[in-house]
Amino acid sequence: MSLPLKVLLSLEYLADKGDKNDGGSDPLTPKPPVSLPGSLGAASDRLIGWSLTAALVACMLGFIWGSALVGVGNNTERPDMAARGKRSMLWSLVAAGAIGGVFALVAAFYNLGQGK
Repeated sequence: MSLPLKVLLSLEYLADKGDKNDGGSDPLTPKPPVSLPGSLGAASDRLIGWSLTAALVACMLGFIWGSALVGVGNNTERPDMAARGKRSMLWSLVAAGAIGGVFALVAAFYNLGQGK
């Protein structure tokens, strides 16, 4: 077994709380998500969805603004402005990656806490 396959299997083990394949059920079939009762679940889903969308739009606008700063700074020979634009672009990408990765982290820690 190759090393990347071993790493992927160990990560799958951690993400799935170490569940064993019980009685022939397919381990790749997604389990139904646990949801909050009644309207509280719908409200929290809506709030999280809007927050995620707003954060990603802010990251996109920061990246566009940084790109504009790089262009203006290079054309007007202002290296400090171009450097600020490059930092803005970099941090916008880092923030967008963190926003995307937070759901994987929350799911992994939630699964570890369930202890099934």
